[in-house]
Amino acid sequence: MSTKKVSYDIISFFDNLKERKFSEASKAIKSLRKKRFGGAEYQNGYIKAFDGILTSIRTGDSRDFLNRAPFDPQNMIRYLNGFRGYIKGNTHSQFDVGYFMAWSDFIQYRLDTENSS
Repeated sequence: MSTKKVSYDIISFFDNLKERKFSEASKAIKSLRKKRFGGAEYQNGYIKAFDGILTSIRTGDSRDFLNRAPFDPQNMIRYLNGFRGYIKGNTHSQFDVGYFMAWSDFIQYRLDTENSS
């Protein structure tokens, strides 16, 4: 599977979340499910994180990390470093690595798009 096709779906997911187009974001997740990347466990973790991110933003539940954590650039860099540090650890399952890689990608996207605005 082409990484460009996977990357397109990931960016589409993030763009649609940013614009609050939840149906389109959900379609991007469905498209990702049909593709193969990073191994089955990794992919399951990655997609599970996307499902959670979508649900959290859609519902606005104040108990969720996304809806209560400060997302200024300084804190986003701290979150990004935390997620990447977790990924680099050797004792984690591929599911966990995929899950935290999705979060890392999401935070990186937010940093990149907020810095370019």
